[in-house]
Amino acid sequence: MSILPSIRSSSTSRILLATSVLWSAIPLLAFGAPNSKALREALVADYPLTKVGVVMFRTDYNRITQPGAILAVRVPGIYADVANTEDAIVNTNVANGQVSQATGFTAAFGSNTGKSRTLNPNEKVYVTDVLVKRDAVQLELLTVDVTTLADGQGTRYRAELNVKLPGLDSMKPEDVKKTIDTVVADPAVASAVESKTVKLGMSTDEVKKTLGNPDKIVDLGAKQVYIYKDMKIVFIDSKVSDVQ
Repeated sequence: MSILPSIRSSSTSRILLATSVLWSAIPLLAFGAPNSKALREALVADYPLTKVGVVMFRTDYNRITQPGAILAVRVPGIYADVANTEDAIVNTNVANGQVSQATGFTAAFGSNTGKSRTLNPNEKVYVTDVLVKRDAVQLELLTVDVTTLADGQGTRYRAELNVKLPGLDSMKPEDVKKTIDTVVADPAVASAVESKTVKLGMSTDEVKKTLGNPDKIVDLGAKQVYIYKDMKIVFIDSKVSDVQ
């Protein structure tokens, strides 16, 4: 009597088991930061999630059942599509202040209903989900206002925003929030920051009072450069001579 079938069966079972274990581990290895649960809880506390309706086992993003935090968009270029599209929405990545849409394999299966657009600066959005990845925090955004399309139908718009954060696993929640706030933030915070004005001739002390301490200072003697997240301020003899 041959024992080959049982050997093959046993080997196949071991292979399937190993494959199953490997695939079950991939989300943790690829997507989850070591402190992802605690960080997500902290972010949800800062950005309370908005709950939406469900109709026939399908999520209805156009129906808000419990509104959460309202944020203001602070950068242009965040891709959005009609909220109830059943296709995956192309992700928008923000890294070092630069906005770009996902490309390649990720974007190949993204939605394009022909009604997509980008969110406008100062447009108000809800947060419907937060996902902590290994090197980024993903926020699912939903517009507060409903847009009336050419066919007369009303729809909200939905976006998938990835804020890239190298070294995320060692960052404190308040530092993560500070970075996210440069992209989407409480309207009062966004308005306060945008209302701050730097003018030619201002002193270094006046600039610090307006913008806070810079992230870096380049001291070249009579010339100094204050480096902030979104601008560089050049001083000549301690007076503002240029803003970049």
